[in-house]
Amino acid sequence: MNYRHHFHAGNFADVMKHVLLLQLLTRLNEKDKPYRYIDTHGGAGKYNLSEAPSQKSGEFLTGIHRLIQLESAQKKTAPEAIKQYMNHVEQLRDQESKGAYPGSPWFALQGMREIDKATVFEMQPDVFEQLRHNIRDRRMGLHHRDAYEGLLAMIPPKEKRGLVMIDPPYEVERKDFPQLVELIQKAHKKWPTGVFAIWYPIKDRVMTDRFYKKMAKTDIRRQLVCEICIWPDDTPVGLNGCGLMVINPPWKFAQQAKDALQWLLPHLRMQEEGAQIAVKWTVGE
Repeated sequence: MNYRHHFHAGNFADVMKHVLLLQLLTRLNEKDKPYRYIDTHGGAGKYNLSEAPSQKSGEFLTGIHRLIQLESAQKKTAPEAIKQYMNHVEQLRDQESKGAYPGSPWFALQGMREIDKATVFEMQPDVFEQLRHNIRDRRMGLHHRDAYEGLLAMIPPKEKRGLVMIDPPYEVERKDFPQLVELIQKAHKKWPTGVFAIWYPIKDRVMTDRFYKKMAKTDIRRQLVCEICIWPDDTPVGLNGCGLMVINPPWKFAQQAKDALQWLLPHLRMQEEGAQIAVKWTVGE
């Protein structure tokens, strides 16, 4: 496996994913009972954008860097979801360095309450060691384990409520992501009331539509798709956009996701014509 998230940390896709992750946790916090957060591909937990991998790719320059550079007046117009996200980013930058950027496990700890627990998987040995060094919190259990096997062993959690963030490297998941669809089906069967958030790249619209159709043929209901495309669909740049499919999204999440993505689009798009966002139900109740 060659994928290393440090090259992509803080890019537009990370911004989108982390903004929506925080909103999912915020919605779960509205009920008193504790919940479990599960991250299938935790990565290093946090990153330094001033180091060689990030500097080599430069992807953060068209992601978090753009938002940090905005004038304070522009930031004040942002929806609460964006303000919450930016406050957490600035918190880590103030604590560590101006190059610091959080990964999803770090964001999750900020969004969770003291009564909630987390389980994070990371399969790559060197990245797992970085994760252990970067994330030290009694609420979060770290597992050096293949998520495709580990997730099914961990659900349903004793808390009964919770969120699974699935963000594989998409080196194995080809075409319409058959391995991913199989995992989601098995996981949902074991935990039908859990919230599942599946991040995926948008490189080829035909492939993405096939993924939606394949998911629609399962017995899983309540599939909400959130997309942001910073390039037109037919632009051969490698990554035109990304999506987050949320199964069993909490109440009010869809509207908050739409508000956040609508605000992000003009700040993150690479060209005005053809860039777009979408928040839609591909499968309803």
